[in-house]
Amino acid sequence: MILKSYINKDIYRTTAAILLVLILIFVSSRFVKYIQLAVDGTISASAVFSLLALQIPSVAGFLIPLSFFLAVLLTFGRLYSDNELVVVHSLGLGQRDLAKMLMPSALILAIAAGGLSTLLTPWALNQSSVLMAEQAAQAKLGVFAAGRFKENSSRDGIVFVESKADSGVITGVFSVSRQLDEAAETDEENILQLPTTSLSVLNTRYGQLKIQTAQSGRQWENEQTGVNYLVLENGQFSEFDEVANRWQITDFESTYTRIIQDDSIEVRDSAKSTSTLELLQTLGSKEWAEIHWRLAAPISIPLICLMAVPLSRTQPRKGKFSRIMPSVLIYLIYVLLMMYSRKMIDSGRIPGELGFWWIHGIVAAFIYWLYLPPKIAKPSKKNRRRTA
Repeated sequence: MILKSYINKDIYRTTAAILLVLILIFVSSRFVKYIQLAVDGTISASAVFSLLALQIPSVAGFLIPLSFFLAVLLTFGRLYSDNELVVVHSLGLGQRDLAKMLMPSALILAIAAGGLSTLLTPWALNQSSVLMAEQAAQAKLGVFAAGRFKENSSRDGIVFVESKADSGVITGVFSVSRQLDEAAETDEENILQLPTTSLSVLNTRYGQLKIQTAQSGRQWENEQTGVNYLVLENGQFSEFDEVANRWQITDFESTYTRIIQDDSIEVRDSAKSTSTLELLQTLGSKEWAEIHWRLAAPISIPLICLMAVPLSRTQPRKGKFSRIMPSVLIYLIYVLLMMYSRKMIDSGRIPGELGFWWIHGIVAAFIYWLYLPPKIAKPSKKNRRRTA
């Protein structure tokens, strides 16, 4: 019991440390992406950490098996290098006994990973989709980034906003654009054939300069059509007529323009955010692939626990990390086979009922081979005669 408690505590600490580092590495890439979206005005700054928190369950459920596998390799490698397990083996405890000591910890982590992959991860992805949809609604005003000059959606002018609230209300709006009519666009094809003096004449005849200012603005959605509009209030619209060489200035209390939906927002796969019970009710190829992927982590943890114990055994004169790379390569083959099988199930090339069971069967056969007792070479006839 003392040995079991000693080994399990060390493995728990190592697993937690490795899992924390891996989560930080994986989440940091998402953090950079969300920060860029926040800078561009696509999402609000307050939504960045909420989206990051919703990414943790899926990342943790995927990384728990790897963290536990590395923890067993590192812990047992250190015990072998310090000759502690040599003493344990001399007392009559073999690799199977050590695997039995780790099995309760493996089952606890398997239950935790199963809860994350089957319950918490779909809920988190669903909440993330809802949050992104809310941000997409506000992102329709994303071109209006406070304190920055940005190109408008039609790419023919610039927009400046003094401030922008989290509710989407903007204040201090200034926009300027220059548009060309169809005749000017046709003449642009032959623009290289015109002399330099003709270019100013071309712009003077067909160009339209528009300047618009407003004290405030907000978003408004037509409930009947579902179309969103930008409503500007207490402003002035100025248009320069370049043919007559005069300005036309109009003051308005409110005006509205249609907002084009931003399609750059990431859309989640519906199968990933669907609950496990709903997947079981509609068993298609995508549903089978998602179900087997969610069950992969809790099923693989006991298997990699049994596999890591014999793989971590090092020779006396070798370092404690000498078996890390070969063992990690075996684990990567295991994971890549499941990822490839997931795509095959999704495309219908592998039956959904078969799933990953054939991969788990191969790993189980490999574990059985690892625990086979080594064959003792029989002495030859010449050696027998010499010993006689």
